[in-house]
Amino acid sequence: MVSTSELYAADVEALVRVLDEAREDAAGEAMPWALLDGLLRVVPCDSDVTYQHHDHQARRTLCIQTAGLDGVHAGPAPDEGDGPDDPFWQYWWQGPTSWPQRTGDLRSVICTRDFYPTEQDWLADPISETLPQIRRAMLVSLPAAPGEARRVAFLRGSGPDFTERERQIAMLLRPHLQEIWLDAERRRAGVPQLTAREWEVLALAAAGMPYARVAERLFISVGTVRKHMEHVRERLGVHSIPAAAARAMPHAPAHLRVPRPRVPG
Repeated sequence: MVSTSELYAADVEALVRVLDEAREDAAGEAMPWALLDGLLRVVPCDSDVTYQHHDHQARRTLCIQTAGLDGVHAGPAPDEGDGPDDPFWQYWWQGPTSWPQRTGDLRSVICTRDFYPTEQDWLADPISETLPQIRRAMLVSLPAAPGEARRVAFLRGSGPDFTERERQIAMLLRPHLQEIWLDAERRRAGVPQLTAREWEVLALAAAGMPYARVAERLFISVGTVRKHMEHVRERLGVHSIPAAAARAMPHAPAHLRVPRPRVPG
């Protein structure tokens, strides 16, 4: 097993670059393309890197988004050839495809060799006929609704198996993959990108609390409150507290959406 310290020394710069590019890229319809392209650079695959979203109760693939070699992109879209009778779903509850769902372990990064130590083991399993183009896979599971599965899959058709170093890279990236997906979801929904403190200041000001009272409540200076509100209005493209509140507060963190009594000025 490659230690984290060894991995950081060799790979942290590349990992940070991938994550930064993904955060700056357009949200798109699923994962930002810059993320999948960057993952393909960090963990090279002769097949592709895919983001997958499955409804395993209905036996349907809701979304598959693929980044391949030479910048080839496919999706994101449902798998139109997919369905309950597809061989993929016949073998879903066998082998690695559903191991995270069977065990409830979404944190571990799994590789095909964990289940098929040799080529003969792989070829002896019927799923090898269902996915003949894939010889090596590494799956990174993400949180999903009950009855569903979401993951990023690194796929190789030939060549060497995934190394423990590459598995460690995927393990380190896993929480950031979920964070990037959530950020893309917020951007698709038009949710303002405010800091936790900016949300607090806006919520109090939107309830009619004077800046001096906001400062007292949050143990910050009045000048800091003004700066936060200036930044909030700039980010939202508005010029008043009521306009900022109307646009942002429906998307505020749940604990800030509770109606507050209006405070006299």
